[in-house]
Amino acid sequence: MYYRRKILLALIEVFGGSLPSTDCEKLLFNFCQQTGKNHYDFFPYKFGPFSFLSYYDKRRMIDLGLLKKADDFQLSTKHSYLNELTPADKTALLKFKSQIGDLRGDKLVKKIYRDFPQYTSRSKIAGRHFSADEINQLQFAWNTDTKPGVFSIGYEGLTIDSFLHKLIANNITVVVDVRNNPQSMKYGFSKKSFKQYIESAGMKYIHIPELGIPSSMRKGLGESVSHKSLFKTYETKLLPNHETEIKQLIDLTNQSERIALVCFEADHNFCHRHTLIEHLQEHKSFKRAVIHL
Repeated sequence: MYYRRKILLALIEVFGGSLPSTDCEKLLFNFCQQTGKNHYDFFPYKFGPFSFLSYYDKRRMIDLGLLKKADDFQLSTKHSYLNELTPADKTALLKFKSQIGDLRGDKLVKKIYRDFPQYTSRSKIAGRHFSADEINQLQFAWNTDTKPGVFSIGYEGLTIDSFLHKLIANNITVVVDVRNNPQSMKYGFSKKSFKQYIESAGMKYIHIPELGIPSSMRKGLGESVSHKSLFKTYETKLLPNHETEIKQLIDLTNQSERIALVCFEADHNFCHRHTLIEHLQEHKSFKRAVIHL
């Protein structure tokens, strides 16, 4: 079992074996923040910090018979996962339980919002808990830059939640997937779920597969084929055949949007998106600043 799932089960265990969904999410977030360990990553969502991965794990653990099939997080096993944590994590979780006490519901949400205001930027319920002046104070932790621009980002090494957090922290409004074949072994990054999560987080998703590199061209990469020769082939033989898609992308960048070009590699120098951006910059109609995240 993934260790993060043991953390989640142990947290439910120490809080009595059953937690309402919102309380469980906020307690899990607070515990991760307090310990400085990203057992789960979170991003600003409709009701504050949220993790898609935690709900995926909930569904899997229901299938495994570890949680009950219910809206709340309810244990269906008497096995103690608290005792399967490392001594340090077990101690930290018990200490956290002692500190948080019986803080639940709106009081817990309000504490989270005050302690971590950067996670309130997309909240639809902040007005229920804070006055207009208090919300203005929370906004000091938000990135309010809406200047149109082009960004590039790879999801290598990121969870779907940390990836969304990075997009939202930079006020991205449109995600352009430039993978030729948007399938991934990483949870949340295959096209159907990826599109769903992007749109759920309040951004628009566009896929332009013609601007990706076919897997057949990547065969042997890192062995017989170098990145340099691959990107040269991409630049000279593939991109010239897709000027329609290039124009589509440039027209999109000329709108009042903050656009992120997305592929896998974390370092843009080892990803075709840096070659794509250099190609865009050769066009007189491309006028945006580019930032590699």
